[in-house]
Amino acid sequence: MKSRVLNTLLVLFFLCGLAISSGIAQTEEEIDVVPAYVPPAEQALAPVKLPPIKEKVLKNGLKVIVVEHHELPVVSLRLMCKAGSQYDPAGKAGLTRFMTDLLTKGTETLSATEIADKIDFIGGRLSAGSNWDATYVTCTALTKHLQTALELMQDVVLNPAFSDGEIERNRQQTLSSIENDKDRPSTIASEAFNRWLFGEHPYAFPIEGTEETVKSFTRDDVLKQYELIFNPNNSALFIVGDISPKKAFKIARESFQSWPEGSVPEAVFPIPEAPEGYKVRLVNKPDATQAQIRFGHLGIARGNEDYFPVVIMNYILGGGGFASRLVKVIRSEKGLTYSVRSSFSTRLQAGPFTTSTFTKNESTLEAIEAMIELIKEYQESGPTDEELKKAKSYLTGSYPLNFETPSSIAGQLQGVELYDLGSDYIEKYRDRVNAVTKEDVIRVARKYLHSDDMLFVVVSKADEVKEDLEKLGLVEVLEIE
Repeated sequence: MKSRVLNTLLVLFFLCGLAISSGIAQTEEEIDVVPAYVPPAEQALAPVKLPPIKEKVLKNGLKVIVVEHHELPVVSLRLMCKAGSQYDPAGKAGLTRFMTDLLTKGTETLSATEIADKIDFIGGRLSAGSNWDATYVTCTALTKHLQTALELMQDVVLNPAFSDGEIERNRQQTLSSIENDKDRPSTIASEAFNRWLFGEHPYAFPIEGTEETVKSFTRDDVLKQYELIFNPNNSALFIVGDISPKKAFKIARESFQSWPEGSVPEAVFPIPEAPEGYKVRLVNKPDATQAQIRFGHLGIARGNEDYFPVVIMNYILGGGGFASRLVKVIRSEKGLTYSVRSSFSTRLQAGPFTTSTFTKNESTLEAIEAMIELIKEYQESGPTDEELKKAKSYLTGSYPLNFETPSSIAGQLQGVELYDLGSDYIEKYRDRVNAVTKEDVIRVARKYLHSDDMLFVVVSKADEVKEDLEKLGLVEVLEIE
């Protein structure tokens, strides 16, 4: 025991002598000082650069885009038609979405159950969908099962059955979903805002349709919409993954060369009128204790030259979650809501700019006025240097997450092709984000945020909020249908 204590003392004396001889003797005060934290130097972000993108156009006009990507033994196929729900006929809102829901529900030779069993057996995924600007069928499978996956995808695209039984089943499912939405004030508010803002433009209606339109769909309607949308000369096939370009082009020709050309639909849509001044619609929900609020105006198209400044401007304003000003002020500082955001929905044509939140009935006007004040102040002063830095850091740092799998790569390529963004878009994305200046943000905030000309939709108990809302302007009261 004595020996152990003696050894410890000798070590301590040695360390003290070493500190003094090295010129680093510490005073009593210095011993307790914690060194200041020095953040690590920012590391350069790895470049986002895909393997070479190969393209060919088949004789029927189908563009085939291939990316060889061998990190996983997987191949992702995505067929994209450059036409979506904006081509729903007048009085038939929701027809494109309804038609795409049916694509995987049976072909001329396979039932919906047989399709599902075949894709499940090989551990793959097969789906179809649509948005405002495009319709698509996707299929992902292990490389060794590519032939089976491709045959299923080809059958779904070229030989859909649209059986009466599946049409009625899909109709009931869609109507049930629409019925459920009638009890959601948030959905009511969003749909009422879009309906008012876009008038007779297709964007005015829900992408899944309305109760009235869905009930009216016939098999003939579905067939006509399929023939309108699905044309090889207005489509692109993306093949991404563990496959050589030579083989990819070969299987594309074998599967889709026989697909006959069609007529490309013409895009002729009414131009919505921009709001002037403040206009308010109050949707009366007699049992509401909270108010759902939507306000805004027309936004920008995806091809707008100011797209990147607008993205950053909106991220700082209300698109960046807890990093946004709307959340910091309206939620954290004022405690008026749990959730608030702003968004620019960019499409082939100008989509909406929407600010959305909810609050207690008694604080409805206070919340709206606080948001308007914040927007106007933002237009005047712009972002802080720190806000701009954080916005750029998030957008550039998170960008690689869009390219982690063959399926996600195909999805990104679809956007580039659909909106004609250019072959260097992915490679230069970060440069374009980083090129945005504080002056750019102020400029686009003043140009594209029309804080004195907006439509307001509030879903709440009219008796409790109408008088306050009249301080904004004339209030039109509507009843929930």
